[in-house]
Amino acid sequence: MKRIHDLLSGVFEDQDVLKAVRAQIVMKNWSQIVGDMVATHSEPDRYDRGTLWIAATGTAWAQEIRMQEELILNRLNEAADEPNLFEKIRVGVRKTRR
Repeated sequence: MKRIHDLLSGVFEDQDVLKAVRAQIVMKNWSQIVGDMVATHSEPDRYDRGTLWIAATGTAWAQEIRMQEELILNRLNEAADEPNLFEKIRVGVRKTRR
């Protein structure tokens, strides 16, 4: 079975586009990556050159995500099967779409 990285590499020539597509695929599994409790109060907003922007429902949840940054980055990169796809997390407070 081919890895998603290998399949997408054949379709997209631009590495930034390829990374953004892979990031979007991983971000669809947000609740499995951060757990249901954190996912209820946050959502991935966008990905830009290694940085994942996250919307949190309040300052306490934004702080919780910041405290778990290393763990979340590790889980994201593990899910992507690419060690440095996600390098940083930035969190903002706003109403989520849920």
